[in-house]
Amino acid sequence: MKKSKIPYKILLGTFLLPLLFAMTSCNWTGQKVNLNQSTHPQLLLSRWGISKIKDNKDNPLIAKALNEIQLKVDQSLKLGVKVPVPAGFGAGYSHEQNKKNGYLLYWSSLLYQITGEKKYAEYARDMFLKYAEMYPMLGLHPHHSKKSPGKLFWQSLNSSVWLVYAIQGYDFLYDYLKPSERKKIEEGILLPMANFLSTGSPYNFDRIHNHATWAVAGVGMTGYVLDKKDLVKESLYGLHNDGKGGFYAQINQLFSPDGYYMEGPYYQRYAMLPFLLLANVVKQHDHEKNMLAYRDSVLIKAVNALLQMTAPHGAFFPFNDDIKDKTFLSPEIIFAVDMAYAYGGKNPELLDMAEKQNRVTLTDAGVITAIDWQKGIKKSFHRHSVFLSDGPQGQKGGIGILRYGRAENQTTLVMKATSHGMGHGHFDELDMLTYDNGDELIRDYGSVRFLNVEAKSGGRYLPQNNTWAKQTIASNAVVVDETSQYKGNLKNASLSTSHPVFLAYSASDSNFQYMSALDTTAYPGVKITRTMILSKLPALQYPIIIDVVLVKSANNHQYDIPFYYKGQLIEINFPKTVSTECLKPLGKDYGYQYLWLNGIGMPDGKNVQITWLNNNRFYTLTTLTDNNSKTLFTTIGANDPQFNLRNEHGVILRENNSRNYLFVNIIEPHGEYNATDEFTVGSFSQIKGLSVKEDANSNLYKITISLKNGKLWVYTLPEFALKNQSINPSYNQLKTNH
Repeated sequence: MKKSKIPYKILLGTFLLPLLFAMTSCNWTGQKVNLNQSTHPQLLLSRWGISKIKDNKDNPLIAKALNEIQLKVDQSLKLGVKVPVPAGFGAGYSHEQNKKNGYLLYWSSLLYQITGEKKYAEYARDMFLKYAEMYPMLGLHPHHSKKSPGKLFWQSLNSSVWLVYAIQGYDFLYDYLKPSERKKIEEGILLPMANFLSTGSPYNFDRIHNHATWAVAGVGMTGYVLDKKDLVKESLYGLHNDGKGGFYAQINQLFSPDGYYMEGPYYQRYAMLPFLLLANVVKQHDHEKNMLAYRDSVLIKAVNALLQMTAPHGAFFPFNDDIKDKTFLSPEIIFAVDMAYAYGGKNPELLDMAEKQNRVTLTDAGVITAIDWQKGIKKSFHRHSVFLSDGPQGQKGGIGILRYGRAENQTTLVMKATSHGMGHGHFDELDMLTYDNGDELIRDYGSVRFLNVEAKSGGRYLPQNNTWAKQTIASNAVVVDETSQYKGNLKNASLSTSHPVFLAYSASDSNFQYMSALDTTAYPGVKITRTMILSKLPALQYPIIIDVVLVKSANNHQYDIPFYYKGQLIEINFPKTVSTECLKPLGKDYGYQYLWLNGIGMPDGKNVQITWLNNNRFYTLTTLTDNNSKTLFTTIGANDPQFNLRNEHGVILRENNSRNYLFVNIIEPHGEYNATDEFTVGSFSQIKGLSVKEDANSNLYKITISLKNGKLWVYTLPEFALKNQSINPSYNQLKTNH
């Protein structure tokens, strides 16, 4: 069946909110630029942009960004210049102060350009000179990373981010400085740091990874501002100038044609900033290298793809090493929205997004966005159903997103069937996420990390990120024999052939949307096909989710499917044994050691129903069972003496000692619980029964849902054994009542 793909047009601190990037109207042609002829600023904010900021200080979006910056800088001016010697771990005093100084160098220099007040220029100059004095004396950071060590910070990534901001501040400050001061700053801090991040850190600089993106952005921008053509070439084409590393290679290998970034939405958010930043700088200095139009404008597509990978309440889908509180309000996305609007066709829906963000970046792109927003030409931003392929040629699976409704309480169903995602990837092929009524419903754990909390391993990833969060049981995916996909081996999971295949995707009928994917590599000898349907039936108030998982093998296995639900259990329709005095871990390895086994259900019929309440709405999971089935009730938190894990509840559907098995699960939203007005309606499921009939001759499965009102609904599904199979799934109402 052919994939029906919907086309569409479309750990930075809180002090980063304004972002303040800019562009220039001058070109870098490869000829030496006379920097004494007022070519500055020449990065992301031009003289035109500075003039427009001055003329539009009353624009609410510009005023908010400008006021926030001025408040932060004025507070820092009172404390004086503080440049601590690197010490301690990430999130400690020296780390945080030096990180903040990178932004302050940029902010204060920008304020000098806008206000003309010399106090801002003097503050930035004095700080630059102190860094120029300290940096040449530094060795590697005392707690440096082994693979990508830094000097000013424990890892080179933080130095790259620092340089990205500092070089913009230097660009603003250039004409204010004396020639002797420029020489000291350039030779003391800017050039040594750029060289350390490039030739001094070859492993990191030529990687295809978000750390390298920040490095090439900082080094490339430094090359343009200081007229160092060698730095520019290294940033664009890699250290060996062969295109195997550098900016072009990263764009070519990290993004799919649809704009999906292989590390997942959380790190796509983080990487979009340096990608868009350097792309714009290159474009301004060399019009022939229009990086924003490169690969069919893939970076602009990436912004739109990223916005679609947010839940109705704005949080990014928590795939891979995600930290759950990141939303479209993150400063990187504010910058991305401005860039995509100003240089990506001026999509009026992005003006609505800018309004929700309630600020713009103080850049030429931000100024354009703010001025157009004030014209009142915005259109409501619409999160819609979409398929996003993965892989440079779109050949490595993808993300399927199905949505019903337009408001913030729309139902959202997500399937992850992508490549692994490198070191930040999780072993969660064919994972499911769902959202409803403005909240998570079936959720992924994300990462185990307390970002910028020094008491928790200096804010780094905690050990359980590898031993729990990355393991298959931590997701809503099939687990075979209590072992993670690829046995938890990153190398095997990262092979070019190690990825699922998307078989089908259709959202042309809003009442009947579906997607299907196949995985044959995660577990040798086991083929897993998962088909998800989002269907609105006339007899039911809300759309239902039908989740069909077919597992096939020549040998007997134990199959588990977890569902980590959000809410409070209300009703269970089968007998169970519950541990009330002593809990034991569910297993010993691959993440099972972190699950408390609260109880075991032994279904006595063909249908199991579990109902829970979340955000004032009821949800019932209806599933098929047989004599080998068990239902396990779990809570995360076993073997966790430091209390690093969140205590979330789950239900595991277990099938013992089977070769081939068909899981059929229905998630049904229903009713309302209103504590304010003290009423409850529709707390019981409207599904009476669920059955499946297989037609072995045609590889068709007929799933029959019987409702309590007497109506039957039949869904006819192919096995989806082959890509582009000609048989389409269908559903139809039977006219008979039983």
